[in-house]
Amino acid sequence: MSRPEFQLLLYCARSQPEPSVIGGLVSGGINWEALLELADQHDVRSLLFQNLKSVCWDAVPYKLQLELEQFHRANVQKTLLFTSELLRLIDVFQHRGIPIAAFKGPVLAESLYGDVALREFSDLDVIVHEVDLCKAENILTACGYQPDFPDRDYRSAFLSYQGQYAFRNYQTGIFVDLHWRLASKGVAFPLKSADVWSRLQQVTIAGRTVPTLAQDDLALFLAAHGTKEGWKKLRWVCDFTELLRKYQDINWSAVLDRAQQSHSSRSLLLAVVLASTLLNAPAPVELINRAQSDSAIRALAQRAQLGMLRASPQGELEEFLNRLHASDKFGHRLWLILGLLTTRTVGDYRAMPLPKPLWATYYVTRPFRLASKLAEMMLRNGQ
Repeated sequence: MSRPEFQLLLYCARSQPEPSVIGGLVSGGINWEALLELADQHDVRSLLFQNLKSVCWDAVPYKLQLELEQFHRANVQKTLLFTSELLRLIDVFQHRGIPIAAFKGPVLAESLYGDVALREFSDLDVIVHEVDLCKAENILTACGYQPDFPDRDYRSAFLSYQGQYAFRNYQTGIFVDLHWRLASKGVAFPLKSADVWSRLQQVTIAGRTVPTLAQDDLALFLAAHGTKEGWKKLRWVCDFTELLRKYQDINWSAVLDRAQQSHSSRSLLLAVVLASTLLNAPAPVELINRAQSDSAIRALAQRAQLGMLRASPQGELEEFLNRLHASDKFGHRLWLILGLLTTRTVGDYRAMPLPKPLWATYYVTRPFRLASKLAEMMLRNGQ
């Protein structure tokens, strides 16, 4: 974490940079190509461009200036396209009488950063009631989207545990993740989808209002999502940091109570520690003290920071281990393990394609496949 390139990225990946620190790091010598690679890896090139442009643009090599300006133009066009499409879909769903809300993507960028182009995203995330799922799928199909897996029986058997299906518009290249839950089945998650609907708030984008998660719900969601992903991308820490900066009137004691009730307080405390340590976020003192006194939280924070320096993607088992380590209670960890062993996934089918009448066989073969993958992972880590 002491590399000057990563330090510079940390001071540029925020809405309120520190010009004197940025200038000092730049004057000390920077490997600019390595810096750009890190920003790309962590999805924070927009913030890097904005802050270098405002603080020390003349010190940036001309080649890097061109690359960042080219990325910025393309990203602005992309975010405008995605935002326009989100507003179109919201209109269609509302016209059909199907309740819908959006989160992440342009809605999160606007609500936290105040500019849809300042946060990188690659798809649109919307949520509907589970009872409206079939109607929502039909609406997306009518709007030019196709599911990644067209067979509904297949999706139900191997994907429904995720609480979301992916749809793609091949003409525009836009992906839509259609959610009916905010987390995979069986995961310790502080938000129940049925509960967020009554607390939805509105965010204004291009003069239009879009329903999205309430501020305290968003805090719990961002913390849980980052922990599930192992905090491998700095973008997720940036999101939580901007939430801490913008919504300082959140009742954090109440938020922590909700996290504890769902056995996911570690996720919240971990998010607070990372945002405070890496990006100097104005974190609530009571949560910082609580986190720093917990050896498990300190260990998770260290592991997350080390993971940020590695570019390798996570597999199914790595994501599961992230959830396991972040669970508050031993009993819930056992429940997660049971869920892992008994949940059929696309990976099971791809490892051994079977005809539909034999799909129940995967409940028997899955533990053996996971044991094999675990052995491979342990051998890889040992090397």
